[in-house]
Amino acid sequence: MAAIPTMALADGDFGTKAEAKELADAMIAIVESEGIEAAIMAMHDATQPFVGSRMGVNLFQGSTVIADNREPETIAADYSETEDLTGSLVWPIIAAAAAVEGDAELKWYHYDTQEEYDYKCHSKRHDRGNATVMVCR
Repeated sequence: MAAIPTMALADGDFGTKAEAKELADAMIAIVESEGIEAAIMAMHDATQPFVGSRMGVNLFQGSTVIADNREPETIAADYSETEDLTGSLVWPIIAAAAAVEGDAELKWYHYDTQEEYDYKCHSKRHDRGNATVMVCR
C-alpha cells in the first residue's frame, strides 16, 4: 500500500488534508465521467496531478488495488485480506472512511524508509466501476 507518513495533526509530511481531498475528488471525477479504465490510465499520465504527487494515491476496484502512483507492485493486492501493523484488517477501515468521504487511519510502513507511521488517508468511493480512491498523507 502506498502511504505517506503523517504527524498527529490533520496535515502530513507530504501534503495537507485539503490537497488529499482535491486529488481524491479529481480521481473520482475521472471515474464518474470517463470510467475506471480512464482513471487507471490517469494515474501515471504526466498531465494529471497523481503521478507527481508526494502523497500516495491508490485506486481500488472493490477491495483490490488497480492503480497506485507510488508502489505499482501493490497492484492486484486484495486489501480485504491485508492487515495494518495493529493487526486490523484495512479494508473495513478504508470502506468506512470512503462512505463518509473521510480519513482512514492506518498504521503502516513508509514506502521508502520502512519506518512505521500513522497515516491519514482521505478516501472516497463511486458506484461506477465499484471504485474507491485513497490518498494518504
